Amino acid sequence: MKPKRGYARERFVRSVETTLAILIIIGAVAFIYDILAGSRGLDIGYISANWLRYVRAVEINLSITTISFILGTGIGFLVGWVRTVRSPPIPKILRDFREAEKAGAARGKPALAATVIAAGLRHYVKRVADAYVEAIRGTPLFVQIIFVYTVITTFYPRLPGVSGEFLAGVVALTVNTGGYQGEIYRAGLQTVHTGQVEAARAMGLSRWGAMRLVVLPQALRLVIPPLTNEFIGLLKASALLYYISVLEITFLTKQETYVGHHFESFALITGIFLLITVTLSKVIQYFEVKYRIPGLGIQPTPG
Repeated sequence: MKPKRGYARERFVRSVETTLAILIIIGAVAFIYDILAGSRGLDIGYISANWLRYVRAVEINLSITTISFILGTGIGFLVGWVRTVRSPPIPKILRDFREAEKAGAARGKPALAATVIAAGLRHYVKRVADAYVEAIRGTPLFVQIIFVYTVITTFYPRLPGVSGEFLAGVVALTVNTGGYQGEIYRAGLQTVHTGQVEAARAMGLSRWGAMRLVVLPQALRLVIPPLTNEFIGLLKASALLYYISVLEITFLTKQETYVGHHFESFALITGIFLLITVTLSKVIQYFEVKYRIPGLGIQPTPG
């Protein structure tokens, strides 16, 4: 083991490197701003008088993102679980059924037919889940938002208690994040060795019991980092909802730029998004390291 002085030196070096990186980034941003804004400068009075309006506007982004992420978690887990289930091809299922019939399994025909139907249903459900994930990952989020907004405003123009724009934003982001979370959960569930599942089933646990008690506690710790990235990406993607007139922070920024507050508006929206995303990343990183399972997944660097 390294002496405590060595660890202290490493922490000091990392702190210095982080500080230098932050200073370089701030300097680069200041240089770019100086080129674009010139001698105009920022209107500090406008920022101090209107920052609360931007905070209230970003609450809408956070509300839509949180609702969509929670709903998408349920969809993503089910999709990911379905995609991990092994399902033989339909020709093999039918071939096995015919061979069993030829072997004289007359008394067991109802049970055999039920097994074949269940296997076929499992196969097609898995194919539907695969198609859903590929459709979401293969089309732009902006197109999905416009499509959902068009459907809702066309067939449900007047909904009691909720605006069509807000509902369209929630539905579009939910469908989108459900597809991406399905892929995240699939990767996390498949990381847990199948031998553990087989051992749990041999001990008498049901398929759901093995998932709940053996696989899921390990998989959840593995999917925390990608799920955090997905939430942050979804929060940033919620800025696209300004196009369907959701009154969120980007919509407010666009309005303020029309009256001459270009740099102040974008400085506020940039600072607010950075504050939320960086803080969230650091908090989740702490819990990721704290509850990591040794020997499972990618390990952190020493120190």
